[in-house]
Amino acid sequence: MDIKKAIKHLIQLKDEDFARYHIYNDPIEGRIPSHLREDIIREALICGNEEATYAMEKLGMVKGIGWADLVELAQSLGIQIQFKKCDNSLQYVYFGSYEDSGVITLYEETISKGEALAQEYNIEELKGISLREVVLAHEIFHHIEARKKDLFINSFRINLWKLGPYTHRSRLICTGEISGMAFTKRLLNLQFCPNVLDVLLLYPYNEILAEQLYKEITMSSHQKYILKSHYL
Repeated sequence: MDIKKAIKHLIQLKDEDFARYHIYNDPIEGRIPSHLREDIIREALICGNEEATYAMEKLGMVKGIGWADLVELAQSLGIQIQFKKCDNSLQYVYFGSYEDSGVITLYEETISKGEALAQEYNIEELKGISLREVVLAHEIFHHIEARKKDLFINSFRINLWKLGPYTHRSRLICTGEISGMAFTKRLLNLQFCPNVLDVLLLYPYNEILAEQLYKEITMSSHQKYILKSHYL
């Protein structure tokens, strides 16, 4: 895969295109009614944008906030930020992680490799973009998501099964990711969807998986409603 060409292509996609990819990969994707999918995407994007606007207004932030602003925001929310070289998992590559206790971990080696790759291939659209800030902003949203139970992404439920008068309902994982990318984009005043960086950061570790991810995202962007028989 030509990584520079792939990233430039992904940068041109809309937020809704990446949102469809997240829906496609939700564990209960097959139970999400087709006629509700675009409404779910719209509401999740609104949720993320509104939370970013609220956070910026709360701290008097302006467009193009930097690392110090993000740290201040995290501190105001009671978040502890820690750094590790990398994640020890053999199955996944993590850029950052969030624990319900309010701890965000940033994996510096993973992030640094992504930044080095952007410089090596001279990707114009990524110049001046701090991948560390993007990862931190996204994880900050997951803290907000965990604390504000009245958010759309927490209150929206899908009916899974019914037994007599009881209906078992479940929230969607994908809505938190969709809102998280909208929150990050708005907060950092990015001109592209932050999920572009998922492919970039994965590429130095596993080119095959990065290409697979790229194909899944682009496939989702060309189809409004994708149904699959099982979750991969």
